Amino acid sequence: MPAIEVRVLGPIDVVGEDGSIPLAGKQARLLAALVVAGGRACGIDELVEAVWDGSAPPSARKLVQVYISQLRKALPELQLVTRGGAYALELDREGLDAARFEELLDECRSTRRDGNPALTVSLAERALALWRGRAYGELAYEEPWRAESDRLEELQLVAREERLDAQLALGRHEEILGEALALAEASPFRERVHELAMLALYRCGRQTDALDHFAAAHARLRDELGLEPGPALRDLQRRILQHDPELDLARGGGRMPSSLPAPPNPLIGRERELGELQALLERRDARLVVLTGAGGTGKTRLALEAARRLESGYANGVLLVELASIQDAALVPSTLAHALGVPESADQDPALALSVSLAPLELLVVLDNAEHLREAAPLYTELLRRAPRLTMLITSRAVLHVRGERVFPVAPLAEDAALELFVQRARLLRPDFELTEADEHDVREICRRVDGLPLAIELAAARVRTLPPRVVLDRLGARLGFLTGGPRDLPARQQTLRETIEWSVGLLKEPDRRAFARLGVFVGPWSLDAAAEICGVCLDELSTLVDDSLVLAVHEPGDLRFTMLETVRDLAREHLGADDECEDVRRRHATYYVSLAEEAEEALAGAEQARWLNRLEAEHDELRSALAWLAGHGPSGAELRLAAALGRFRYIRGYLVEGRSTLESALERGSDEPPALRAKAYRVGSALDVLLGDYERALALARTGLELYGEADDRLGVARSLSNVGAILVALGRPQEAAEALDEAVALARALGDERALALSLNNRGDVALTLGDWETASGRFAESLELLRSVGDDVNIARSLFNLGVVALERGDEAAARRHVAESVERCYVLDDKEDIAWCLVAFAALYERGGDVRLGARLLGAADRLLAGMGATLKPYEQALHSRVESAARAALGSERFDALREEGAGLSVADAVALAVADEAARG
Repeated sequence: MPAIEVRVLGPIDVVGEDGSIPLAGKQARLLAALVVAGGRACGIDELVEAVWDGSAPPSARKLVQVYISQLRKALPELQLVTRGGAYALELDREGLDAARFEELLDECRSTRRDGNPALTVSLAERALALWRGRAYGELAYEEPWRAESDRLEELQLVAREERLDAQLALGRHEEILGEALALAEASPFRERVHELAMLALYRCGRQTDALDHFAAAHARLRDELGLEPGPALRDLQRRILQHDPELDLARGGGRMPSSLPAPPNPLIGRERELGELQALLERRDARLVVLTGAGGTGKTRLALEAARRLESGYANGVLLVELASIQDAALVPSTLAHALGVPESADQDPALALSVSLAPLELLVVLDNAEHLREAAPLYTELLRRAPRLTMLITSRAVLHVRGERVFPVAPLAEDAALELFVQRARLLRPDFELTEADEHDVREICRRVDGLPLAIELAAARVRTLPPRVVLDRLGARLGFLTGGPRDLPARQQTLRETIEWSVGLLKEPDRRAFARLGVFVGPWSLDAAAEICGVCLDELSTLVDDSLVLAVHEPGDLRFTMLETVRDLAREHLGADDECEDVRRRHATYYVSLAEEAEEALAGAEQARWLNRLEAEHDELRSALAWLAGHGPSGAELRLAAALGRFRYIRGYLVEGRSTLESALERGSDEPPALRAKAYRVGSALDVLLGDYERALALARTGLELYGEADDRLGVARSLSNVGAILVALGRPQEAAEALDEAVALARALGDERALALSLNNRGDVALTLGDWETASGRFAESLELLRSVGDDVNIARSLFNLGVVALERGDEAAARRHVAESVERCYVLDDKEDIAWCLVAFAALYERGGDVRLGARLLGAADRLLAGMGATLKPYEQALHSRVESAARAALGSERFDALREEGAGLSVADAVALAVADEAARG
């Protein structure tokens, strides 16, 4: 429907996207006058006459201009133009119901001549559905609308006659008899309706009534008009008298016999896709729609359900053509011709004969499983060009890449729909199957592990006939081999998950099959750069695999990545394992991610921390995979380099236990690596142990690292290790030793001119002063640290210095400054997803709210902080722990233990986003 439509087949109406647009009486008359002019420019005097019908006021000319202006304002989409002082309305066919009606009527006449009465009926019904009453409504009997209204009313009768004639041609005489007789009674001088009524009576076995009808029509024509019936009506009377056998023959041209199979069970989880697909096909400008998706996603089932729902909307019906068994694209024309009942001839090209037969039909053709016959794709576009009312709905694992193609991706099922499908299919084989609360988790995990693929879900559900869901889940490690035994009425390639996916792989050319196998090295999404460098796979090969639904393109803001469904990835890994170059691909994978981690490690000290943290998060599974492979195969030192390079990322994002474990393993295997590399690993490990609260072990690691940096004569490494040692000694309650180590670290960092190392040492030195209650010294160290960190753009540590300044202000009683510093800190931490520092800030906010009298909110924030720390396995540093204990004691005393514990539990249930928002909200927002 256009943005705006003028309707005159009934009372004047204007309809926009939101429904009818009301117009005042004079405006409606003016618009109707412009419509009936048919695009001709109307002078003001002519419009005055139409609007006031001879009783115009003296100001009528000016009022017409006002009404024109009002129409333009109310209906800006209308093309209301000025031509030399006159006005014209330029409406296209879609913008005027009468124009669309006449176009549909012309098509009716054309299709009747082409011998397609089913389409004639359909077009006539669409045309007549546009009518809402007499054309132009109450204006129909006034000038200048009378003649046009009469003309349109005459055409409405013609449309009704065309429909009745076509229905008779289809053999529907009993169905239309009543309407034909009523129309003949209402229009006694229209000979064609008398012919239709007589033929309907005759075919209903009422020869005498048909002849009586002729006699009555003849008498009325003679008595009232002085005319004799025309030759067609007299000839019909003669043939009825003679029982002409041709009168009993319908002309044919009806609907195709339905070839759609009855659905074996309800379609589950596809209502949204089904609605979108129906809407797309109903537009009729989308005439080549291709459902794509991996094998087993349910493309055929969706296509058949859409076709079933739309079948009545296509005059000549729906035709299903199965292509899976056809191996030669040259056989597609004859296969289609056979399905349509087009006789084959040695003298005529099958494609040409097919296009001639399809040309007059309004038909939806469903071509199922077309991916292996892509050479036939040009035939589809040629048929659509020659048959203007043909629509094709094609299922294919591969995009066709032809003109006019509308690709409709079919994704796996959402979680709840997948669960419902599993239960439904399980009950078909085991009617007593009930989904218990204990089973539900297992079934959801089964559905997730098979990517929500309907075929895989059905195969897994079939196993519950003999195995409980828990055992099915346990055996899904070998998905491709376990998921077998599909329905025997499916093609062999769809009876097991392996065969389904292998079918798609088998259609690939050799370079693309090799690319598919090598991409199995990835365990998650990958970038175009990674595919090229690791696998030697170019964009064209990736595009082919995307087109064939073996690889998925994942579009993210400013980024394009690729991935596979896990079931597809399993097969790719098998192919990779059989590749002679498998080890080389895995080595390149590990080398690539070692380089990435080391590049990220350096960047994480600068201004692009957020971007690199997110990049590493996105690549974390690949980095883990590289670490695992390097543990048994990698070159000397690569595993330790990677584990150490990931330390800062894992420290910030809370992967503490995992980080420590991989470092321990890498250090054990890398005992012969250079001192500088081992020193770095010990330093990183000590930082992770601090967060885990294992201070003694952290101190031992830090001192080992310090000793190794000394052996390597790495003075910057020494400064960093001294800073770590000092921080750990603070945590161990040894502030004087901490101060000595940190003063040495500060002096060395200043001498080396490394601003970041100096800033971190100053920050740790401020922690010593904070622990000792020396607010002045702490404030100075933190402020200097913050200034240096801002100069290098280290957001993570900027946030920590801000937090530290905030707690100094809190201790000094400057709550406004404390709130300001901690608010900026937590907002930075949230962007970086630095969970440890978010937890610190929430504790500080809890203290601020407790002091301000909102003890309940303080308790909730403590709960949120505790949950964050527990999720990482982390503990608070001494000062933060002391602050936490003070707030908890005060809140328990004020609320009572039961109420405090309930509020803390409520806070633990908050998301990180909600907890941060709650903390930084002002009193009004929280009110």
